[in-house]
Amino acid sequence: MKYILKVLISLSLLIGISYAADKATEIEFKKAKGMFQAKSALFIDARPEKLYKKGTILGAINIPYKKFNRMKKFLPANKKAKIVTFCNGKKCDLSHKLADKLVELGYQKVMIYVDGYPQWKKEDMPQMGLLRKDANVKKGPYKPTKPASIANAKIYLGKEDTMIDQFWFASVVTKELPKNIQLIDIRKKEQFDEGHLEGAINVRWDAEKQTIDTSKLAKDKLNVLYCNTGMQSLEATQVIRQMGVKNVLYFDAVVNCKGTKCEVTANEDI
Repeated sequence: MKYILKVLISLSLLIGISYAADKATEIEFKKAKGMFQAKSALFIDARPEKLYKKGTILGAINIPYKKFNRMKKFLPANKKAKIVTFCNGKKCDLSHKLADKLVELGYQKVMIYVDGYPQWKKEDMPQMGLLRKDANVKKGPYKPTKPASIANAKIYLGKEDTMIDQFWFASVVTKELPKNIQLIDIRKKEQFDEGHLEGAINVRWDAEKQTIDTSKLAKDKLNVLYCNTGMQSLEATQVIRQMGVKNVLYFDAVVNCKGTKCEVTANEDI
């Protein structure tokens, strides 16, 4: 009987070990910091290249989740190497999806730094990114420079013609929304219900299938798409415009809301 119990215990331990090796582990800032300082892990930024270039953890490589198959050749040959994936915080699931891909490939020590780059930046940890040519040149209050009228909405365009001027819009969107603008929150319903910009409607963007129900977009207004960080709204806008819908721009900003009380921070241009 004792022998049988020992066998069962051994089997249960093996099953537990096998299970642990089949999934990534979530870690917090303290552990991520320790591995960074010890240089004991490879940090991988799962965000799109645009955000990676704006700023990331020092020494991190960029393997956007959606480009995984094309870029997996840059991964370590050693499947026992420690790898830490991260993206734009707890509301960003790209790091989890990337970690799942790594585990599927057989990597045994995959961790997800759940607080991601925003917490790293907040803690003033070492970072890297592209320098803007006009950095530290402009002084005084921000002045938008590209006026436009789309669907009778008088706005300012950003660096790209598919985006609204994020610095100007961040200053007005929580105060008095310009006329003829319909805010479109493209996140999951539960995120929308938790909090959203006042006046926004929820039209879900399916990032996996690259689809959105365009019939819910305003026909006679300018639709401004937003999400948590600007990443998915950029993708959604590109797809919608390829479908021939032109009265759509995206808002490149970090948006955090509780109810309709929101903090909005415009993302810097590269």
